[in-house]
Amino acid sequence: MINKLFSGRRQRAVTAAAAAAALTLSLAACGTDAGSPAPGVAPSSTAPGCITDFNPNTDYFPVKQKLEYAENFSLSYHKSYQVLTVKQPEVGGKPESYVLVKCGAPKPQLSGDLAQAQQVTVPVHSLFSASTTHLPSLEALGQLDVVTGVASNALISSKAAQERVQSPDVTEFAPAGTANAEKIVAAKPDVLITAGQTDPAYATVRQAGIPVLADAEYLETSPLGEAEWIKYFAALTGTEDKAATTFDKIAANYKSAVQKAADAKPTSVVLNQPYQGSWTMPTGGTPMGKLITDAGGSWPWQDDTSTVSKNVDLETVFAKSGDAKPWITSTNWKTKKEATGTEPRLADFAAFKSGDVWAPSKQVNAAGGNNLYELGVLRPDLVVADLIAILHPDLEPDHRFTFYQKLK
Repeated sequence: MINKLFSGRRQRAVTAAAAAAALTLSLAACGTDAGSPAPGVAPSSTAPGCITDFNPNTDYFPVKQKLEYAENFSLSYHKSYQVLTVKQPEVGGKPESYVLVKCGAPKPQLSGDLAQAQQVTVPVHSLFSASTTHLPSLEALGQLDVVTGVASNALISSKAAQERVQSPDVTEFAPAGTANAEKIVAAKPDVLITAGQTDPAYATVRQAGIPVLADAEYLETSPLGEAEWIKYFAALTGTEDKAATTFDKIAANYKSAVQKAADAKPTSVVLNQPYQGSWTMPTGGTPMGKLITDAGGSWPWQDDTSTVSKNVDLETVFAKSGDAKPWITSTNWKTKKEATGTEPRLADFAAFKSGDVWAPSKQVNAAGGNNLYELGVLRPDLVVADLIAILHPDLEPDHRFTFYQKLK
């Protein structure tokens, strides 16, 4: 069995490499074709919104997005292209910059750090998405039709996105968790957006001439910073105005909800749960920590401003938060029995005894896909509203929960 598995993996790798090589040769041939534009000469394009009569003095990006909360990516504008830089494309990763060239404009001849940067013609018409967190932004921008590939169909929560991926035009390229380079290269998308992690297949994909761009909104330090990555997708799809309107509404709703809890006495709360002997505890500097603080909650690690959660043991959590109520987990649990099935000692917590344990399990699909970690990334206003109703039920007695429910 081991030999068969090894042989299968080796064969797929060889096939993918061969496909990539073939496509690379094809692209090279196109580049030397007599009909191809020379460097600095704009290619012709009849696609809607593309430049038809290029003028180097014209500003082709009249709408320039401004970032207020996001810190892990930036945008800079030039006449016919913009530079999108992801400061940390993965944990510990070095900054990566991508050149987004307006369709119909010539590819810019750049120097320095941008000389080898990947270039993408925008707006894109075919996008492979490696994370379900991308889909709510694309849906909000009215751009689900550009999605032609997703990592896994099963984990998608959005009904509109589920319908989209049923199309024969959409490729599922990583259902088992590892990207299939052969499928990606064969589909020839305009761009592949990562989930903020590397994959062995991505080198092959890049060699085939397909840009691979990092999305790492999960490394932001605030809920609104994560949500503002909708502007990342707007830069790729030419929907800057729509992104500004959508995000401004989300930010306004978030601030309005938080204001309701601003004068309330903070409620002591237990956060998260143990997993394989370790309890991952949000600090005050993490997005979840800021959500709890904004919702009017308090917990022993709140004053820790580090942006990374701490790993602590159950005994420490019980000693510091054993009497706190309520308890807000991050699991798909729906019953208290599920909780004690993973760790019987959870029944000793006061919140468990009083039946005040909550989980973001109201929208979980059959495969375990949780909409808190899909839609919730774009809509922290909905998340914080749920949390306020849990921590201060007197402020929102008629609240209709979006993501959270009390364990039965």
